[in-house]
Amino acid sequence: MTAYALYLHIPFCRQRCSYCDFNTYTTLGELQDAYVVALAREIRQVGALAADEPAGTPAIRTIFFGGGTPSLLTTAQLEHILTAARETFAVAGDAEITLEANPGTVSLDYLAALRSLGVNRLSYGVQSALPGELALLGRAHDFAAAVEAARLARAAGFDNLNLDLIYGLPGQSVDDWRRTLDAVLPLGVEHVSLYCLTIEPGTPMQRWLHNGTIQPPDPDTAADQYEAAGAALAGAGFEHYEISNWARPGRACRHNVVYWRNEPYLGLGAGAHGLGGGYRYQVVRQPRAYVRRMAGSPVGPFPLSAAVAAYHPVGRVEAMSDTAITQLRLLQEGLDLGAFAGRFGQTFDEVYGDTVRQLENWDLLRRDDGHLLLTERGRFLSNQVFYRFV
Repeated sequence: MTAYALYLHIPFCRQRCSYCDFNTYTTLGELQDAYVVALAREIRQVGALAADEPAGTPAIRTIFFGGGTPSLLTTAQLEHILTAARETFAVAGDAEITLEANPGTVSLDYLAALRSLGVNRLSYGVQSALPGELALLGRAHDFAAAVEAARLARAAGFDNLNLDLIYGLPGQSVDDWRRTLDAVLPLGVEHVSLYCLTIEPGTPMQRWLHNGTIQPPDPDTAADQYEAAGAALAGAGFEHYEISNWARPGRACRHNVVYWRNEPYLGLGAGAHGLGGGYRYQVVRQPRAYVRRMAGSPVGPFPLSAAVAAYHPVGRVEAMSDTAITQLRLLQEGLDLGAFAGRFGQTFDEVYGDTVRQLENWDLLRRDDGHLLLTERGRFLSNQVFYRFV
């Protein structure tokens, strides 16, 4: 039985952040009930397609509610979705089930109800501890709300908590960034994800940049901030296991590790992406179109539901490239050279030998006990490494 990670996209938000280009919507609250019904229908439809495959019903080892703001769903709506998943797939008894939430959208009763549904990991979008930065990012909460949300999570019985933070902001100094780290570390969470700001097309922040309201972020300062974060988190007992992610021992995000190992996952819900059954696919983005399309029939074999808007078979060359790029993001594990040869029938050096030798000569890649890993220098220049395998 093939094991999958299951990603479920919830596209609703109360307000749109200035940097956000995710598939989220602030004016579709009335669609939530219909969307939940459609998402449960997609779960069951994909499961029915899988039943005809040689491997049969997939095992689900992780479930991740992403968004958007999944915590805007009621617990009854979340229960409806989880019931569909458990009745359709072989969900592991110890499955990691994560829900993204924004501080200020949760209460103790709500979090306790999540725990009773089997949700066992929370991911809070905190982003900063500084009021000016939160205002720049368009966040609806202050840092006091983040502290309270962490306290409520513990009171509700959660022992696996992630905080998302953003660095590399316009005008943000290394000292500003350290102030956020110094405020977050005493919360004692198990996991932190640190993302360098990218100003995306079509966002308010891009308009501010073009009209001179903000100055472009400084990449050298961002590199210093990344280095400062690594030192602070290592000193607090965190392991830097992926380029943008740190965890206490044994608390790496099991769901995201599936992506980074280039293993199969099912992405369901408006705008979700997936990789399974030999296909890479994307679900239609617009939630109203998603609800309409889910009243129809599948567009193809497993896992191509009625809502899939685009898909293509994953060929051998693409799979090798994707494996190189994703596995090298895992800083402690890296790319398993033996597993690569076993999967593709060629050694990594037979496929990419000249490229690897060049990157080793530049001190961007190193070998260790049958694995290929980014060097310390390579971590700062990782995109320069990855594009050479595209």
